[in-house]
Amino acid sequence: MEQELSASQIQALETDLRQLKQDLEGLLDTTESGAKPVTLRDNTGRLSRMDEMHNQSILVANRNLTRNRLKQVLVAITRVDNDTYGRCTICDEPIPYPRLKAYPEADMCLDCKGEMENG
Repeated sequence: MEQELSASQIQALETDLRQLKQDLEGLLDTTESGAKPVTLRDNTGRLSRMDEMHNQSILVANRNLTRNRLKQVLVAITRVDNDTYGRCTICDEPIPYPRLKAYPEADMCLDCKGEMENG
């Protein structure tokens, strides 16, 4: 059984979550213009247009991942506010501090996450 998080650990993790939220929002703002459709007049050659479209598809995929992570961060911040942060949403055991330090939006302990991924 893992140890409960201390108040100072929760405070440090909340700071990490809020900084991560800010970073992810900034990344989405920065990449917004690159996610717009590529127009024919922007590129003269067929290959450069294909390259642009390929790069854009990678950017769009990365933006989707960033949006999903931002949603997880917002849920984690809500859990901090509700005093449920740091506990596994499946088994209700404490999530180890090192896991939360590495992945502050984690909502499952490693055992439950592993079971979920391995089916």
